[in-house]
Amino acid sequence: MRFVDAHTHLEFFAFKRLPIEKARTKKDLLDTIESLEGNPIVAWSWSEETIGESITRQDIDKFPFPVLLIRIDAHMGVINKKAIEELKITPSEKFDPKGGYVYEEVLWNTVSVLKPKEITRDLLKAQEEAISKGIIEIHDFVDTKIAETYFKLREAGNLKLRVVLMPYYKDYEKVLRLFDNYGEDNLIKQGWVKIFVDGSISARTAYLREPYKDKHSRGILLKTEEELKSIIEELEGKGLKAALHAIGDGAIDVVLNALENANIRLKGHRIEHSEMIDHEQAKRAKEMNLILCIQPNFNVTFMETYIKALGENGAKRMNPLKMLDETGVNMIFGSDMMPFDPKIGLEYASQILGEEKSLYYYGGWRNKASIF
Repeated sequence: MRFVDAHTHLEFFAFKRLPIEKARTKKDLLDTIESLEGNPIVAWSWSEETIGESITRQDIDKFPFPVLLIRIDAHMGVINKKAIEELKITPSEKFDPKGGYVYEEVLWNTVSVLKPKEITRDLLKAQEEAISKGIIEIHDFVDTKIAETYFKLREAGNLKLRVVLMPYYKDYEKVLRLFDNYGEDNLIKQGWVKIFVDGSISARTAYLREPYKDKHSRGILLKTEEELKSIIEELEGKGLKAALHAIGDGAIDVVLNALENANIRLKGHRIEHSEMIDHEQAKRAKEMNLILCIQPNFNVTFMETYIKALGENGAKRMNPLKMLDETGVNMIFGSDMMPFDPKIGLEYASQILGEEKSLYYYGGWRNKASIF
């Protein structure tokens, strides 16, 4: 089988140098950090479901070097006292000093300071894993440094995957200049520009129409309709398409309204995840020739979280593959690295749609579609 994984973050392999995902208890995780010497630590992929409880800054304040532990959903992390002091992070809606929890851009600003500066070997390791799983193409979300690393891998003859570079909005102009310098070919293509509209269900930062079942909050809206409209018009003016991260039903409303008000002319803007999308929203997406990038593996990985956050009925409506397929929405599947294995999503999707159609959404349709 040959897969297109349409939503990846291969830089996360740099955050797996410390394999905290193997920890099965909080003690296991802390012992793993204890074994290291005093360098800043950025590690990804812990979850309450795996270790049985959450982690707070009190658990990691004992370490005399900065520590950032990124939750599996990558929309929430926990930092220790040393990191707070060195980065001078102040309390806000996106930083809870008591628990040490950082969310959304505060999290990723922290990552950008503490993460390894050289990740070539990590991308090569990720590439090996991708190829071993039958992946022939990835759509990878990148900052300028990661994009440049991909071009250098190609120049050295070490790039074996097809890569669609998906720059974050703050980086897209610099990434476009890299294309001017290095050029586009069959291995590296220019992709959609990523804009975050909300967070995740796991972090309770996805933006909902109604409050979460276990929290008196609707989540966090990261961009207003007017802000999104302006960004979309800016990108369209340069012939570029947007990849809009929207998980909660409230965030999907905001995205669809912004796209409609922007009077888009380009086919194939994307909504990433769309986990809580309903039938009316799906019909609007179809009418605008949007692409929904869906993660079938999420219903395998996060169902326990969905139930806690949304209740049994809400959880049943998550990632509605059958409804989206029957509505005829343009759809493509990706893993979002949770886990980085399309066969898990394929197995789940095949139970609902059948294997042939599921493989179609994992990239088989791409050469026939004018919008791609």
